[in-house]
Amino acid sequence: MNRTSSHLSEKNTGKPMKKIIISFSLAVIALIVLILYYALAKAVITLEVVQDSMTMETVLELKQYNEEGEVTGTIMETELTQSKIFPASPSGELEEKASGTVMLVNTNNSPQTLIATTRLLSPQGVLFRLSQTVTVPANSQLQNIKVIADQPGETSAIAPTRFTIPGLNPTLRELIYAESTEPMRRLPKAGSTQITPIDLDQARKILTDLLIPQALANLREQLPSEKRNLSVVYKSEIIKAESDVPAGSKNSQFNYTVTVKVTAVFYNPDELRELALKNLQTNLSSGRKILNLEPESLAISIEDVAGDLTTAYLRIKFLAQVIITDPELVFRISDLLGRTPEEVQNYFSAFREVKNVKVELSPFWVKSVPTVENHITLKLQ
Repeated sequence: MNRTSSHLSEKNTGKPMKKIIISFSLAVIALIVLILYYALAKAVITLEVVQDSMTMETVLELKQYNEEGEVTGTIMETELTQSKIFPASPSGELEEKASGTVMLVNTNNSPQTLIATTRLLSPQGVLFRLSQTVTVPANSQLQNIKVIADQPGETSAIAPTRFTIPGLNPTLRELIYAESTEPMRRLPKAGSTQITPIDLDQARKILTDLLIPQALANLREQLPSEKRNLSVVYKSEIIKAESDVPAGSKNSQFNYTVTVKVTAVFYNPDELRELALKNLQTNLSSGRKILNLEPESLAISIEDVAGDLTTAYLRIKFLAQVIITDPELVFRISDLLGRTPEEVQNYFSAFREVKNVKVELSPFWVKSVPTVENHITLKLQ
């Protein structure tokens, strides 16, 4: 091989090597740029927050006897019994014959007397009779005259109509007649009553509503004078509720008896509110703080009472005003990774307590939140 051929061979071999070196260098540069991008990329998200209303609840233990660090109260129980006579409801039984009222019209120049049981005939052939004797003045009319169907049953329950009077001669029938403006009906039987389940339920409620305030007043009277202004929460239980006659009886009245047991817890509202605030703050998720509890929103119920009346467990509900104190404990930074500033704004718009959001990205070339959590800072304005 001569010198010229050897030189050409070496030259051809060097071209691929040069390309490899250039490609490697570019890759290293790109990697360095990428590393610098992620190493330098930072986001500071500043939140302007406002207080938010939250319904919160907790269960407090209240002791009958004073122990250090515990809220105490007075737990009392009593039973009261009362009886009362109540009227029964109408039974719903109807009279056999339909009845109603008519207006008697006399267009004749002479008065007309119609005796009781005078027949009135409807166009459908349904017969009614006057229940009393009346005299209709000449060229006049009588209102609200009672009439009763001649035959029993629903067929006599007819709509308003005009009646003829068959007992009069044909000439007078055109001049003297009757009209009804209301339907004829089978009315409830007079004096017919029945004790219904609704009667018994209403009697139980009436007596219970009377006994509970009496029981609470009696218990408060037993407190020492310095404790009679305490607030109270109670629960009631009906021990006995019975009638002297069962439902379905056709009696006109019944005697109903109720015995109610009332368990009352008398407490100091300020002490209870202070303990509730402490418990609620402890139970509140990290990063938030209760600013205040709205007293008018207080709802207290008895969860349980020890059989010996030494301890009561009260469920407390309040409407609390809460504010965010540490956003990094409230919001998950992982939810923000890689989001654009607009997407960050949309994300926080779902939270009522966030009023405004400011997103600062650096260096200048960074266009979205970094994908590394420790490069993101959440803070309050």
